[in-house]
Amino acid sequence: MKENKFFIDAPECVKFYVARTEKELHIQSIGYNNFRFVKPQLFPRNQDHFTLHFVLNGGGTLDLGGVKRHICKYQVFALDDRCEFTYFPDKESPWEYVWFDFAGAFAESYLKQAGFSYDRPIINCGEPQRLLSAFRKIFTEAENQRPVPYFEALSAFFSTLASVSEDTDKTIFFYHNDYIEEIKRFIGLKYLYDDFSVEYLSRSMHISHSHLCKIFKNSEGVSVISYVNGLRMKRAEELLEKTDLTAREIAYMSGFKEYEYFLKCFKKRHGMTTSAYRAARRK
Repeated sequence: MKENKFFIDAPECVKFYVARTEKELHIQSIGYNNFRFVKPQLFPRNQDHFTLHFVLNGGGTLDLGGVKRHICKYQVFALDDRCEFTYFPDKESPWEYVWFDFAGAFAESYLKQAGFSYDRPIINCGEPQRLLSAFRKIFTEAENQRPVPYFEALSAFFSTLASVSEDTDKTIFFYHNDYIEEIKRFIGLKYLYDDFSVEYLSRSMHISHSHLCKIFKNSEGVSVISYVNGLRMKRAEELLEKTDLTAREIAYMSGFKEYEYFLKCFKKRHGMTTSAYRAARRK
């Protein structure tokens, strides 16, 4: 890693998500700036959205309503859509930071839950290394003109909020409906693959296995594996009704790796064998 650089060579990088229309909360863009090479905006201004910054290196000053506060490495600061502000880097050690522009009906609520307020716009990050890993992946992809899926940016956003929260249950930030819907959409694309697993899902969604299982169960009322098996069972039921494939063939085509496990799940769900189910449905 080069001196005075973070994880990319470019002095700045921005990824826009202009097509997002979620009313509760949506990430408009995520960006990176290295103010050793980027000229700061030194004039007071307002904005019509919210912004969250994570300082990677160096420092700077935030002037919020005439009150100046110094900000340093591994601190997070937030700006809302109501007040006039100015912020600028230190001359000797100018900051590098990652930022999110976001909006939505719940945007202010999420900042408040994390502990931000007008009088407390800056909070120390409790888990910087976890964030560094997520941001490094995002901006390496973006700098090389590769797509950065929206759920990666959304996950990094909630991870940043969770890293500054004093709430003992930091999974509160992952209850956002849009994030759960992203997880379900991903499952819908992958559940028939024989290498699909909860571990694969958690890696793909950039959250830990335990966080994934907890937030999914709290949101959907069932475990991830039960939800996946439910989708696989619906697929199997459809194939039993509409094809003459054997039960073993249907098991594998529905995403079940083990035939005996499929039969056990099917019997538990329907109280009958696959052959009895097929016969009953074709009467």
